[in-house]
Amino acid sequence: SPKTFRALLTLAAFLGGAGGAARGPPGGREGRAAVRGGVFWSRGLEERVPRGFSEAQAAAWLEAARGARLVALERGGCGRSSNRLARFADGTRACVRYGVSPEQIRGEALSFYLARLLGLQRHVPPLALALVEARGAQWAQVQDELRAAHWAEGSVVSLTRWLPNLTDVVVPAPWRSEDGRLRPLRAAGGELANRSQAELVDLVQWTDLILFDYLTANFDRLVSNLFSLQWDPRVMQRATSNLHRGPGGALVFLDNEAGLVHGYRVAGMWDKYNEPLLQSVCVFRERTARRVLELHRGRDAAARLLRLYRHHEPRFPELAALADPHAQLLQRRLDFLAKHILHCKAKYGRRPGT
Repeated sequence: SPKTFRALLTLAAFLGGAGGAARGPPGGREGRAAVRGGVFWSRGLEERVPRGFSEAQAAAWLEAARGARLVALERGGCGRSSNRLARFADGTRACVRYGVSPEQIRGEALSFYLARLLGLQRHVPPLALALVEARGAQWAQVQDELRAAHWAEGSVVSLTRWLPNLTDVVVPAPWRSEDGRLRPLRAAGGELANRSQAELVDLVQWTDLILFDYLTANFDRLVSNLFSLQWDPRVMQRATSNLHRGPGGALVFLDNEAGLVHGYRVAGMWDKYNEPLLQSVCVFRERTARRVLELHRGRDAAARLLRLYRHHEPRFPELAALADPHAQLLQRRLDFLAKHILHCKAKYGRRPGT
């Protein structure tokens, strides 16, 4: 709605939580230095965002998980009851996710590679795919556990390194109204000037999260909380689904299986929450915005995504597919996001020094 666009930083209504990178004192200096050109986070602030996962870690995990032999499969610690916490022969632990349907594993994998395409891999745990083969060398020592799990032979599962010491992320109290609904917060009032450096670093990460969830049509994170407000006014006082904070302060986007495939199939149901949430963001990481605009102008987002997936996961070509309507929807969502970024730049952008 027009009112949503007027608030340059309404996303601050969701944010400002504790934790994150090194803390700085609250005050006007941090706020004034936070945004440059009216719509981009400052480079200094971006540099303080915790490193999270690297491309090198993703490559190392892919190689390690492919050759690993499982010695245990345990219940608990990895979300849905059909998933398992695995232990490799070298002691490494991993979450093995078994999709209720193949589209969930495809969504998880393609969401991971879309994050890489957008330069957001620091927030999404490295992922590898594996084939359930009861007689295969990788599964030879967990035959009983496989039978108990009732996983279908030949199914593709995802393996992500198990992450210890994660903490929940809750929408912080300063931006909650009495009825539990989120309210826009205008930048014109100088609200950024009262935020600590740690809170500003969180804002940077959350803007990326909301852009990512819009592009993947992921309804199983903040959007589901917004939906639940209609009968649960205290939902924002509890942990946000599938979002955690790592020990170094980086936000971790977990369980992205609702993205792209399943999310696109039901997008019509959830976009009444996803679109206003996106439109509440009018300040961006410049690198993320540049990637979005490149994919918008190239008109080949789905092709580039599938090429990246095939390069890293050539053993599972059956997952390297997006139905034509879904490929077109990915491009339309990138177009909508690009248009929104350009709208914000036209409305709130400033030349350097102004």
